[in-house]
Amino acid sequence: MPFSAPVLTYRAKALASNMCSKVLNGHIILTDTSITTILAPEMTYTPRKNYMEKDNIKGCFVSSVLLSQNQWDKKQFIHDFEEDWGIVLTDDDDNGDVLVGMFSGMTLAIAIMPGPVPNGEAEHYAQGNYLWKDATEVARQHEAHILVSVTGDQSNLLERAKLFTRATSSCLKQSYATAVYTDGMVFQPEFYRDMAALLQEDELPVMDWVWFGIYRTQKGIPGIYTYGLRKFGKEEIEVYAPADLSDIRDFLMDIVHYILSDDVTLQDGETIGCSEEQKLAITLSEGIALDGMTLKLEYPDE
Repeated sequence: MPFSAPVLTYRAKALASNMCSKVLNGHIILTDTSITTILAPEMTYTPRKNYMEKDNIKGCFVSSVLLSQNQWDKKQFIHDFEEDWGIVLTDDDDNGDVLVGMFSGMTLAIAIMPGPVPNGEAEHYAQGNYLWKDATEVARQHEAHILVSVTGDQSNLLERAKLFTRATSSCLKQSYATAVYTDGMVFQPEFYRDMAALLQEDELPVMDWVWFGIYRTQKGIPGIYTYGLRKFGKEEIEVYAPADLSDIRDFLMDIVHYILSDDVTLQDGETIGCSEEQKLAITLSEGIALDGMTLKLEYPDE
């Protein structure tokens, strides 16, 4: 069932300062954890189990740029990619509509797929986007898609993610691009490109990489879960509390930004907090909103 959410108009705002941390006897202390986010007012939701997709695994960076027509302009993409990011690609006409680029041990591959995303996946997962009320209808109408992938050495997943996001963002400038399907969610082009632009400021486009979904436990407690951390080799996280969902999401976004920027792996039994006094429990257990094991973080009291 689709979420019921108000129409939102939003533009990405700059993410705030870098996080730093220290570890004291197994307790992670976060400092300077501010992060500016886009907030959804009065979010409503329908509980739905979100099973991990087979492609949500470490090092798998794949997106489908949805197209209203089965057309893409490879030369335009090469131009846009250089204009957006200063990265030059060489076109090999022998590959037809396929474009392949090599970058420091990473392989970028882009190709048009003459048909919708199989099995109605895009339409199904678009229902969960509480930030874009037209996501499902837009996804339903796509006729083809551009497949974008980055593979290579898994020793630097952050750099792979950045290259992947740059390429996906430039693909969204194609004339018939209507949305992008990645990490179990369908994103509005303007939203994705606004977030990707943070890379030009050496910031991380966390909301392009990790979806912050809404779920309610069987006891009726609302919360936020992540979807996308596993491709970075991290456990997904869930936070449930009788609190404002926007506040929970802000809290979890701070944690995710810290994990990705500092390459931190949270461990079962550790604690985390913004001071030595604040100790929030970290527990690894069976997922509530997600399939498999996930980390549960204690939410701070008011």
